[in-house]
Amino acid sequence: PLLASYDLGAGPEMLPVICLGLDIPAILDHDGDGDIDIISFTETSSTLYQFQGETSCGLEMTCTNRCYGMLGEASENNALFIGDNFDCAYNVADPRDAVHAGGSITSLQLDNEGPLDLLIGDVSFPNSLAVLMEDAVDYQDSAIFVDLNFPLLTGGTQALNCQRFPAAYHLDVDNDGVRDLVFSPNTYLETDDDASVHYLRNTGEDLNPTWEYIQNDFIQEGMIDLGRGAYPLLIDLDGDGLLDLVIANKEKYTSVDNTPTSLLLFRNTGTTTHPVFDHQIQDTVDLATYGIESAFPAMGDLDGDGDLDLIVGDELGLMHRFQNNAGQGFMPSMQISELSIFDSEGITIDIGQFAAPQLIDINEDGLLDLVVGEKNGTLTLFLNCGDSSSPVWCKVVSDSFGENWGNIHVTNILGINGYSTPALFKDDEGIHVLVGNETGTVQAFGIATTDFEVELLETNNEVIAAGNGGDGFRAGAAFADLNGDTIVDCLIGIQNGGLRCYISGDSSTSDIENHFNTFSNNTFNLFPNPGTDVLNWEFSVTNLHTSNLHSAHILVRNELGITVFTSPIHTLSSRITNGSISTLDWASGIYIVSIVENDNNGRGSLLRNRKGGPIGPPVRWIKLN
Repeated sequence: PLLASYDLGAGPEMLPVICLGLDIPAILDHDGDGDIDIISFTETSSTLYQFQGETSCGLEMTCTNRCYGMLGEASENNALFIGDNFDCAYNVADPRDAVHAGGSITSLQLDNEGPLDLLIGDVSFPNSLAVLMEDAVDYQDSAIFVDLNFPLLTGGTQALNCQRFPAAYHLDVDNDGVRDLVFSPNTYLETDDDASVHYLRNTGEDLNPTWEYIQNDFIQEGMIDLGRGAYPLLIDLDGDGLLDLVIANKEKYTSVDNTPTSLLLFRNTGTTTHPVFDHQIQDTVDLATYGIESAFPAMGDLDGDGDLDLIVGDELGLMHRFQNNAGQGFMPSMQISELSIFDSEGITIDIGQFAAPQLIDINEDGLLDLVVGEKNGTLTLFLNCGDSSSPVWCKVVSDSFGENWGNIHVTNILGINGYSTPALFKDDEGIHVLVGNETGTVQAFGIATTDFEVELLETNNEVIAAGNGGDGFRAGAAFADLNGDTIVDCLIGIQNGGLRCYISGDSSTSDIENHFNTFSNNTFNLFPNPGTDVLNWEFSVTNLHTSNLHSAHILVRNELGITVFTSPIHTLSSRITNGSISTLDWASGIYIVSIVENDNNGRGSLLRNRKGGPIGPPVRWIKLN
């Protein structure tokens, strides 16, 4: 753990820097001396620690205040005690207990005088408290005023309502040289997934701000966010020759105790090379009516009438069949036809938990078969022993592997589950067996065979890793040609409810493991690090097809998020590129350096928007005096 020097009356001793896992501390150069300081809640989440950095390079910390701001938070709500109502003595000998933990702190200047002020969020409340600070004669910064509904009394006209646990981020959003505020709940529970990033634009000065409330869906506007869990399916719903998009989710928060699963349709109004997905407003099927939770979709013509019917897997391991009554050439209109699907022996199919079905013709007899993933991380195969208008599901049980088709076991986190989600697709080579898993990756298990005694061996551990090493769990993938280049592309949904798109690479590549432009095997080096008057950089890509490369920028930002340097890179397609940046005029401190792909307008963007976004993780560089 990060340690700091504490003097509790018996001389200094080294103890951990305190910050509860649920909290967000303020980490910045709080006192303007060129090093990093930290303000965090104490163990009781009622008062504040101040840790001051001692050197500009490194993390040598000293606890200089255990009651920073001379304020305390109430144990039963988010009220603050300041001035004569606050007594720091209790925190020395016998700290009082707090009923709840969870707080966020942002340090910034709100009134153009005195030390930096504070914005404090609480885990149970939607508002943020603004605390104005002043220098005290005893050298302890003290709170003198609290705006209980920030920013109504501190430069704004509309109070923040962030649902729960607001955390503030002080950064220049619109690149006008003045820092703004972005708020977002520091929790994924009981929050609106479509409107949870609040943007307050600073129309005043950086140290004397005036706040204009802009929107509550900053960055999220226009995004596809299903709540928790996103399981995509690419298929032509209306017979117009274009791939449409179907997405099911685990749940979506609408209100307390109301988190229904849902199935959404997005009609492709674009072309075969440039898809445009428009959300269809009408409900395809009311899954909640049938008690279905954690829906997972599979579609195909099961009754021979030319349109697409629906099978939905659920959290209990059951599957439900819906008949499409719309007819060929129309968007689906579903009606329940089999509340629980049963097998050829008349027994209800119960796969275990979290049934994840896919319809695909495995044995090439012209009938759709059923491949089902589950929580345990295996696949079960049901061949269609019926006909094109009346399927009968015959479970495949091999002598070697039993009900586990191909002896497939996907990667998991604790060696227990796996949450396998089939994403098979067919090309000239055959049926590729790809499976999503609990860790957020998609694994390849070779080509399917009708010899069910043959083990399907893993050919590549991670065809695609959701987020390129970032957060992304419980992957559900769909493979199809999205851009008309005759090579499969991929949509992958993850547990946080978002979708990510991976475009395939060079057409000369035949192995599925090498198709996808994931930027997963690149290296980005900065040297010397720490440095003084020059920053040298080198970027190389070792697993990237040049047909998908675009020009890029190198982007450097300081610890406040302000851009201090940007320069185009025109030789990214050479796979190795490098350069040097003069840093003589830069202040000492920490800088974040990124390689950023250009957006469609040729500008470098930190947000992935069509083309444009960071290529791999950023790298930290330290400037010395």
